[in-house]
Amino acid sequence: IWTAEHDVNSPDFVVKKAPVILQDYAWCSARVIILPGVTIGEGAVAAAGAVVTKDVEPYTIVGGIPAKTIGTRSRQLRYQLTKHHHII
Repeated sequence: IWTAEHDVNSPDFVVKKAPVILQDYAWCSARVIILPGVTIGEGAVAAAGAVVTKDVEPYTIVGGIPAKTIGTRSRQLRYQLTKHHHII
């Protein structure tokens, strides 16, 4: 998750910063890159290896380089968000 990057067109190579927002139930799979200023909407999914350069609408599935819509996710999610995640 990138929250800063250099402006390659700047004569001084200045740093540009912007927050990345991951809303509830969003899932970013392995090796996803998210660029500064992007919001991953509620319930949205970024598939493995995606490079997310633009906001992802809620319950949208994106993949590829750059990430594009490849599907939609059900809004009927039954799992509960918790503070602790157990990794096995």
